[in-house]
Amino acid sequence: MGKHGNQIQRLFRIPASLYIVQYWGQIAEDVVEQLRTFAVAKAAIEGERVSFGVIDGDDSTRLIRAYPTAFTKRRR
Repeated sequence: MGKHGNQIQRLFRIPASLYIVQYWGQIAEDVVEQLRTFAVAKAAIEGERVSFGVIDGDDSTRLIRAYPTAFTKRRR
C-alpha cells in the first residue's frame, strides 16, 4: 500500500462517491476493512453515500478475458 502505507488515506482525500482499489495480486482482508472504515467515516462526515470496491488479480483476469478489446493497446 505504498512506501508510507497511506494510500487509502490519500485516496479518500479525493472528492468522490465511489472508490476502487485494483491490485494484480490478492488483496488482504485488512485492506478491505480499512476501505470500509474510511467509506463509513466519509459518509458520516459528508452526509452522503460513499461506496468502495476492490478488484484483485483474479477479478482483473476475468475482466480482461470478458472484454479483451478494452485492454488492447491502441496505436495513434
